[in-house]
Amino acid sequence: MELVYYKGLQDEPYTTAKIISEYTDNKYQSVSDAIRKNENAIKEFGILRFEIAKIPGRGRPKKIYHLNEQQATFLITLLDNTPKVKEFKKLLVKSFYQIKSELDERKIHRQVNKVVNVSFGDVIKAHYPESKHAYSNYHRLAYKYAIGVTPKQIKEQRHTDDPQSALTSDESARLERAKQQISLFIQDGYDYEDIKAKMFADI
Repeated sequence: MELVYYKGLQDEPYTTAKIISEYTDNKYQSVSDAIRKNENAIKEFGILRFEIAKIPGRGRPKKIYHLNEQQATFLITLLDNTPKVKEFKKLLVKSFYQIKSELDERKIHRQVNKVVNVSFGDVIKAHYPESKHAYSNYHRLAYKYAIGVTPKQIKEQRHTDDPQSALTSDESARLERAKQQISLFIQDGYDYEDIKAKMFADI
């Protein structure tokens, strides 16, 4: 089970009361009670978010709190400092660090791709000024070549409205290279079918 999650590039990473409960051997109800009793203090570290979900083996749905790094760190200080809790502290710190590093990489590639997209779009516009579908066709080709799926398929598979933000840093880098290569082929005078054949020739 992952310890830390995030929903988008601009969203703050979080862990949940359920994860804290499971990894520290504390009852979920005890962790939730600690959050409610210290709600004002926890809110000093950011908005206290939650989701409504059904916990396996329980009856009605429960409120699952989402805690950012500072909120989770503070909450853990309220728990008994058992060996299990100490080990979880270390794992959680590492998990937040890894997720934030991954987000930073994705944001960097996102910015690079914005620049590439402008160039990519300008090249297509210059060579296909009357075409309404040229950009979408080449855009879809770049995704298919770099990642193996279309933007529409990424939306469906990764449950997002923005396929670009759902890419890993490695996928973003591959997509950037694909767009650069397609731009060069377009400028060399190749048409769509020729470019498609060249892109997939070595796969």
